[in-house]
Amino acid sequence: MKKVFVIYTLLCAMSVSAFSKSKNDKEFIVKAGIQPQSIVSAYSKKLNTSLGFSGGFEYFQYFGNIFALGGGAIYDSPRTFQDKNYSGNLSFFPLYAGLKVRTPLHGLDNNYMFFSGRLGYSALITTKDIEWKSSVGGLYYGVGLGISINVLVIEVIYAISNFTYQTASNSKNDDGTYKTITFYVGFKFE
Repeated sequence: MKKVFVIYTLLCAMSVSAFSKSKNDKEFIVKAGIQPQSIVSAYSKKLNTSLGFSGGFEYFQYFGNIFALGGGAIYDSPRTFQDKNYSGNLSFFPLYAGLKVRTPLHGLDNNYMFFSGRLGYSALITTKDIEWKSSVGGLYYGVGLGISINVLVIEVIYAISNFTYQTASNSKNDDGTYKTITFYVGFKFE
């Protein structure tokens, strides 16, 4: 996978079209998603959570025809643990910087495939019935693949939110992770 990405990046960088001025060099995307798979690593266990939904926005500025930098914010709706031995709800609010690499497909206007990467901070929001004395969010990162067809954007993201928590019975901080796979559909405004 790493070799394929390196070869793809080199080919894009060497192509004449890689640095040509794009027709639309800015994009604002509003999107909503579904998270069929979410796993919380806490209590020294991996715990599945209920089906969840996510929504947010992104803004990207293209530099040339292929590379873009930007940022965004996503809100993951509250999730309950599927294991009934654990109570409470968790939700996350990631804020991130992003990088996008899109295919230089001439003649297809706004239709392209893209690879995206994210890096930022994810705030953790818990309900009072969770058995933690305190909790705080942490590092957020993710990668994804998508396709843009005119104003429609379809994307799959694998993301990890790190957090720290302290249980009522333990005075030390424990680290946890929240891993998700999200299928997004959004609309692009240029």
